[in-house]
Amino acid sequence: MNERTAEIILNFLDGFNRHFEEFADFLAEKQNKILLDDLNWLEEALVDEQSFIMKGNSLEDKRLELFEQAGLAGKKFAELPALFPENYEGALKLQSDRLNRSIGRIKKLTEVSNDLVERKLEVQAKLLGINEFTGIGTYSEDAQIVKGSGSGDIIGSV
Repeated sequence: MNERTAEIILNFLDGFNRHFEEFADFLAEKQNKILLDDLNWLEEALVDEQSFIMKGNSLEDKRLELFEQAGLAGKKFAELPALFPENYEGALKLQSDRLNRSIGRIKKLTEVSNDLVERKLEVQAKLLGINEFTGIGTYSEDAQIVKGSGSGDIIGSV
């Protein structure tokens, strides 16, 4: 691989990582709004969250295409230094570390936020006299909201 291709890939990875860092920051703000019961913000933020998810999917598609064009199809970050010019190992490690941090943070924030929402909804269900709450919705692969199912439908039970 030549240095021009290496620079193109590193520039793309920088933007790729910036997106996931911004998404993690958004999810941290969302978690705070969940704790504050700021339902207006949460409702308005659904579009932003779906946009982050769809843009992330688009960036991943572009990354896969770029890697394929560069002869890196199927390669993991750990394999890249051997395929890049020697002086790129540090930059690749930095990008890999950024991505791992962001993805780990996104997973943790999502897990904690889902748990917080479930607990809050369980409390609300108890206050409304509903015996069972079966879970919250999530996103499908195309960033569409998929609602929870079962007898925990609070509106249907009132």
